Amino acid sequence: MIKVITDKKQITSLQKKFQIQLSKFLSEEINCWIGYLGGSFQDTVLYSKKLDIWSCSFEEKGKYVNLFGIGKPLEGRMNSITGQINFPFADMNRRVAGSCAIENDKNILVLHRGKIGGGKPGIGKNLVLDKFRGDFVTATDGDYETKFCLVGELDSILLPKQIATFIKEIARIKLIEEGKTEFAFDELVNYQYTAEHFGQSVIDKKGKITITRTHGIVLGALVQEIQSMGHVVANNGNLDLFIHHKGRIKTIFELKTSSSTQSLYSAVGQLLIYSIPIKNKVDLIMVLPEKLKSNVETRLAEYGIKPLYYSWESREPVFFGLSKLL
Repeated sequence: MIKVITDKKQITSLQKKFQIQLSKFLSEEINCWIGYLGGSFQDTVLYSKKLDIWSCSFEEKGKYVNLFGIGKPLEGRMNSITGQINFPFADMNRRVAGSCAIENDKNILVLHRGKIGGGKPGIGKNLVLDKFRGDFVTATDGDYETKFCLVGELDSILLPKQIATFIKEIARIKLIEEGKTEFAFDELVNYQYTAEHFGQSVIDKKGKITITRTHGIVLGALVQEIQSMGHVVANNGNLDLFIHHKGRIKTIFELKTSSSTQSLYSAVGQLLIYSIPIKNKVDLIMVLPEKLKSNVETRLAEYGIKPLYYSWESREPVFFGLSKLL
C-alpha cells in the first residue's frame, strides 16, 4: 500500500533529506539568474557535472520549491528551468505537483503528478502520463487513488540519479509536444500496454545493497551506449526502446529489472506481440540483470529472442555483449 504523506513535520523533515541527498552529487555553486513563472530572480544554484543538472530550492506560498535545469548554468546570466519537484507544506494540495508517499509503512517514495505545463499550451498532465517512460505507481491520495510518476526512493543511494533521469525525461516530453523528437509508426498505434518496470538489482558482489525501481536509469544508460555505436534509437509508448533506420524498426528491446518468471512472461509477450505489425525482419532483445539457464536461452532463441545481460559496477549499469548482438 502506498499513501501520500500530509503531516507537516514529516514533510519538512523529508524536504531536508531530499536536499541532503541532492547535495551529495550537486556540489558546485554557481550564481546566476533563473527564469521563473514569467519573471526572474538571482540565486546560487547547485550543479553536478556527472549528472549534468542543476537545482535551486526555497520556500514559497505554502510549498517547498525545488527547481531543476539541464546543463551547466551560465554564471551571471539567465537560465531556464526544465522541471520542478515541489512539495506542499502540509495537508492535501493537488495543485502542487510533487508528493512524498510511504510504501508498506517503510519506503519513502518521491512522486510527481505530471503537471509540468509552465504556461505552455498542450504541455500538461495528460501528455506526461501518456509519454512518460519511467515508472508509475498508484497511491492513496486523500479520498482518491491517484496515478503518479515515480521519481525515486528518498533513501536510495541512487536518488540524485533518479531525479536527473526524471528531469531529463520531462525535457524529452516537452520536445515531443514541440515536434522536435519522437519517432512514430502508424502501424503500431492500435497497440497499448503499461510496462512492468519494477524489480530489484544487487549493486555489489556481496549482495549487501539492493536498489529498486531502476528502469529509467538502466534504459538511459542503454540508450547512450547504443547511440555511441552510431545507431538511431526511439521509443513510442508501446516499446521500451528500438533501433530504426530509414523508417524501419530494426531491433526491439524490452527491459526488465528482474529476471523473475513473471518478468520473463511479460517480456516475451511484449516482444512477440509488438513485433507482429512490423513487416520487415526485426531483432528481439530481452534486457535482464541476471543470466538465464542455458535451456531457457535455447527456448527463447526458438522464438527469435536474444538476451542482453547487465550488472551494476560503481552504481552504473554495465552491459555485456551488446556490440556482438548489434
